[in-house]
Amino acid sequence: MLLIVLLAGCAPPPPVMPADLAYPVLVLFPQSGSVRHDDAADLKIMSVQRVMGAHGEVYLIDSRLDIYRLDKLESEHSGIWLMAHPNGRTEVRFDLQRIATADAIRARQLIVDRDARMKSADGATLRTTMLEATSMKDMLQIIGK
Repeated sequence: MLLIVLLAGCAPPPPVMPADLAYPVLVLFPQSGSVRHDDAADLKIMSVQRVMGAHGEVYLIDSRLDIYRLDKLESEHSGIWLMAHPNGRTEVRFDLQRIATADAIRARQLIVDRDARMKSADGATLRTTMLEATSMKDMLQIIGK
């Protein structure tokens, strides 16, 4: 009986759903920058080019500065539809994997590492300002989202 109680206590936590996030959120793609999403419905629709071109890990930072990885990010549509709408928007599905909780330092670093303006020679001031930001509101304002 004790073994059953112990094993039941070891159950994995339920998966995080888009409705559980604190909005707005920022989705950071490996090569194509970042996109702000203001609610769960908005998060479920993304650019075809970003989804199909996401070679590498895609991260999401919510307004609590919780950081997630979007695993298995894919379009709800088939390849033929995607080829016919390469510049359109598509409904997406993904699994959210929590990476960190309330981690402002890592959130700032992810934005600095993935935002093209931060990497440019003119981005030194933006980088400095970003590394001093303490809230998602401040971070979004710095990158113009």
